[in-house]
Parts: sequence; structure tokens; C-alpha cells
Amino acid sequence: MITRRNFLKAGAAVAALSVVPNGFASILAKKEKAIGVQLYSVRDDLKTDFDGTMKALVDIGYKRMEAAGYRDGKFYGKSPAEMKKYLADLGARMVGSHTGSGLLAEGDTKGWDFWKKNAADTAEVGCKWIVQAGYPSKDIKSLSDVKRLADQFNKCGEIAKANGLRFAFHNHVDEFHELEGKIPFDVMIENTDKGLVTFQIDTAQLVYGGFKCHDYVNRYPGRFANWHLKDANADGKGSTEMGAGIVDFKSLFAVAEKAGLEDYFIEQERYNMTPLQAMKHDYDFLMNASYVKW
Repeated sequence: MITRRNFLKAGAAVAALSVVPNGFASILAKKEKAIGVQLYSVRDDLKTDFDGTMKALVDIGYKRMEAAGYRDGKFYGKSPAEMKKYLADLGARMVGSHTGSGLLAEGDTKGWDFWKKNAADTAEVGCKWIVQAGYPSKDIKSLSDVKRLADQFNKCGEIAKANGLRFAFHNHVDEFHELEGKIPFDVMIENTDKGLVTFQIDTAQLVYGGFKCHDYVNRYPGRFANWHLKDANADGKGSTEMGAGIVDFKSLFAVAEKAGLEDYFIEQERYNMTPLQAMKHDYDFLMNASYVKW
């Protein structure tokens, strides 16, 4: 039933969407919080009971999945088409996939063949994002190498775009260690095309790198369309349940529009309970957080 109250609410929502970026507006338009999960969070459970674990995640409320890896043209042993149907039957979808390579040498056609095949398969499974899962620190000896990596990411972004995907880089800690007086993470951001490359904030890893997540958003607005929400143990040893650590999620969500946020995923690697209990805790944490509006 259309009431005056509902009509005014709808009008306010439309007005709000008209003044924010398209990606952020699409999230605001959702009726439910679009909480995703990085499947690495339940990696051991998936090995022992894949079907039961996936169903349990969906039952918690997770409908948006991010794969923890891609191997031999398959996702968790399933072809892209098989995995897409499998998730659809559960009422879920694969939104993103973690993958990656080291710093490719000049003329390394095999490395680029990997990226092209990977992107095609990631698109076929129904993903929006293809994500370089980490910084190849063993390959990086100088700022020149960092700039070469940025160029590589730009090309990965072109390959992703050709397949209808978005390319992102997922940070860890090493890229926040100074190299020749510069922060490699900054150099990568400043030397990549914002139309081709976004940066998936790993909140705990960024904090362990010595920075605050919202400060990076303010420094580089529009470059963080994808987030990994992970709380950091105060002892500096890995992740913990959301709300039990030192990550300032409220301040990060306060600059979500400035970040260009489009998608976010919960990830947890260490637990004070079972992994599935932790996933339920983290889901409820975000559902109950008044500052999370989408």
C-alpha cells in the first residue's frame, strides 16, 4: 500500500541517489545489506565438507561469494559453468575471485596467457571482480619494479575490462614498508589507471601496515571500490572476530561514498570459535551496525 510516509521515503531515496556516484548509488538502492564472504575464511571446512559448508554460509545470509583461488581452469574443482549453476541452485552467486601472478618478465607470453584464460573463466562463473590476491614482494627489489607492477596491473585491468570484469589489487603488509623513501602501495595507486584498477582494502593488513583505512580513502578518493572487512588482533597476530579487534570500521564506512565503495566481503583467518560460528558472528555484527547502511 502506498502511504504518504512511504511516498516521502521513496522520494528521499531517489533524491539521495541522484547526488552520489553510480556504483555507490547501486548499493544504496539495495533493500538488504549486501554482505559478501571470502571463502578462504572457511577453507578447512570446505575441504572436509564442501556442500555442507556452502549451504551453512547461505543459511547464515551470505549470498555473495568471493573465491579464494582459481586453479587449472576450475573453481574448487568445478568448471565455471558448473560452479555458476551450483551457486545459483543455492540462491547465491560468485561476485569475485582471488588469483594472481608474480611480476611478469618482459616478453612473458605464458604469464599473459594465464591472465587471459583466468579472466575468461572468471567472467563465465558470473563474477564482477578479478583480484590479484597479494603483493609479489620476492620480485620487488626497487621502485622501478613497483612501477613495472603498476604497469602490469593496468594491463590486467584491460584484460578484465575486455571480459566484462573489474580488476582489483588486494593489499597485505609488505607493500607498506618503505622502499627508496616511498610507500610501494602509494606508488602503485599513483601509477595505475583509476578506470582500470581499483584497490581492495584488506582492513586488518592495512592497519598492521601502520595506517588507518579511512585515512587512505581520504588520501586517494575513488580508488577503493572493493573492501575486505577483517578485524585485526591487538597483539598484531592475524585476524579476529569483527568488533573484537582494533580496526575502526565506523570511520571507514563514514567515507564509503568517498572511497567509491561498490562491494565488500568479510574475511577472517584466525578464530576464537569455529570458522562458521565466526562467520555468523561477523555477519550479525555488520547487520547490527547502524553505520552500515547497505
